[in-house]
Amino acid sequence: MSAATAFDPRQTALVIIDLQNDFLAADGAYARGGAASAAAQALPPRVSAVAQALKAAGGMVVGSQ
Repeated sequence: MSAATAFDPRQTALVIIDLQNDFLAADGAYARGGAASAAAQALPPRVSAVAQALKAAGGMVVGSQ
């Protein structure tokens, strides 16, 4: 989708799948196994900002584990 593409946030949903704390936290499963990822740990605030903006514009946010 290009930046010029318009969409109606009231007809848009953000689906968040498996963004679980245990896999992303500094003391979570990946970190305990030595496979921590700075990129993965940066996801929650980035996804949160998108979710908050979409909700504020009338969109729907759904999460699933």
